[in-house]
Amino acid sequence: MKLLHAPLVMLCLGLGACMSQVPVATTYPVTFQKKMQAAQHWDILAADVATRLQGTLIGSGEQQGRSTTLYVKQPRYDSDFGEAFHNLLITHLLDRGFSMSENPAVGLPVTYNIQVVSHKDRGFIRPTPGLFTALTGTVLVIRDVASHHTAAAAVGVGAVALDVATGFITDNPNTEVIVTTSVMSGDRYAARLRDIYYVSDNNVDQYIAKGPVSPPPVTTRIVEVVGP
Repeated sequence: MKLLHAPLVMLCLGLGACMSQVPVATTYPVTFQKKMQAAQHWDILAADVATRLQGTLIGSGEQQGRSTTLYVKQPRYDSDFGEAFHNLLITHLLDRGFSMSENPAVGLPVTYNIQVVSHKDRGFIRPTPGLFTALTGTVLVIRDVASHHTAAAAVGVGAVALDVATGFITDNPNTEVIVTTSVMSGDRYAARLRDIYYVSDNNVDQYIAKGPVSPPPVTTRIVEVVGP
């Protein structure tokens, strides 16, 4: 009887081998990304951008120690974040030794682009590495409270509470913002930086353009000459 079943088994194996399979979806390794939730976080970003521009433009080589003049262009479209970032960036660039100009014809132009990215289907968000282990350990410790492990239980609960309180464990919003900063020297890029952050879904309107930036007021006076 075993010999009679052998051809059937061979046939099943052959059919299974002939069936094509689609690639199995996988994800990237676990990484961490900052979430901006306050104006201070905007200031931290502006300071970091200024520091990196300092290292690129005047931090090494022949340019080291030399003063470089920059002109930070207003964004084409206004937003709460765009306006604040513009002013913060100028301040931090001054602090790092750059000469800042309000004249577009003087200095290297600095531009930045703000792109808001909204996701609708994020799939399964993996937890922080070790979170389940920490929580499981805490549950086990709590279970053993009646077994004279009160001190250990307090430590476990305190560790998880501390992670939550310090912001290490937070939600993953559906909105991200990409800030791209560029410095041009003629027709070439002298520097180009990119930064990606999570932003709260409830605060996304702070990064959305409200409308074109109004042009600066004209300060040139027109004098009419009247003939004799």
